[in-house]
Amino acid sequence: MNRLIPAAGFLLLTAMVIILLGLTVYEAWILSAGGGVLVVAVSVGTLIQMVREAKRVPCVQFGEAMNLTNALNFLAVVAGALITYILSIDLGLGAVTASGLIGVLAALVIPDYAVPAYCGSFAGMSSARLLGSHWEIVLAGSIAGLIFILTDCAYPGFGGKLGAIAFTGCVIMGLSLRRPFIVTPIPDPSVAMVIIIASVAATVATYWLSITLGHGAVMASGFVGLLGGLILPAIYPDTGPLLAVMVICASFSGMSSAAKFPSITMMLGAGLVTGVIFVYSMPQLGGAGGKLGTIAFASVMAVRSYYDLVETRFDSLLQARQPESGSQR
Repeated sequence: MNRLIPAAGFLLLTAMVIILLGLTVYEAWILSAGGGVLVVAVSVGTLIQMVREAKRVPCVQFGEAMNLTNALNFLAVVAGALITYILSIDLGLGAVTASGLIGVLAALVIPDYAVPAYCGSFAGMSSARLLGSHWEIVLAGSIAGLIFILTDCAYPGFGGKLGAIAFTGCVIMGLSLRRPFIVTPIPDPSVAMVIIIASVAATVATYWLSITLGHGAVMASGFVGLLGGLILPAIYPDTGPLLAVMVICASFSGMSSAAKFPSITMMLGAGLVTGVIFVYSMPQLGGAGGKLGTIAFASVMAVRSYYDLVETRFDSLLQARQPESGSQR
């Protein structure tokens, strides 16, 4: 079982990312050939990184599935989902503000369980049109909680993984209930450009707060999301709500570890890719909590993949030139 569990968790997350990317490629090609090529390039990078991550799965040793820590993690995911949904729908705070608030409070009050609670909050960001009751959110959160335990060893260090976990639970629930997903049209190019700029800024800001200042990924993402949810709709009544969604989505990319993304420069690329995928994926699987994290998850894997490719190529060229330099001496 300690070999099967990591494999099962890996396959679940991988399948969900591939589904969203496939739908995004479809939307991009419909809109323009250039956009289609761009999204295909991102998808290829993500798939390459998935293959690299798959190679380490057989070597992973999973601990006990049934223990107190996993039980508390499960409860934290479910509680995070339900409380976020109540704040978002029942109290009218909106999904972005509610999730950001949960992230900040969890990091301050229950730091040992901030990660699963924040993961659950993404499920709680679901639209009431897709998941229309507290019980449905609890069930979606329960599925996400189980997947959280299964994926403990999968894809370490990549931002957005928590969202992909929540997204899997919400999509399964939405399909089970035969509810229609929300379709949001792709905005015009001028708005899309502003969205992408906001994505880059939020990604870098989150990484800076998390890694450079040492506040941790949950606090950094929650703070950036909360700030965006409170300020942007007030300043820009028309585009502010959409920009706030983009900001918290990008903050998930910024949750990546320093081991995977050792510099802010790499995060600039991650923010750019996240913004592009966000725009082209807007018509697909809308209303399911965790979609934003899945976008970030796919984006950071693509950037890391191409970074490794360039770095390997550069090292090969450098090694090829060293004998020439030695012979000239």
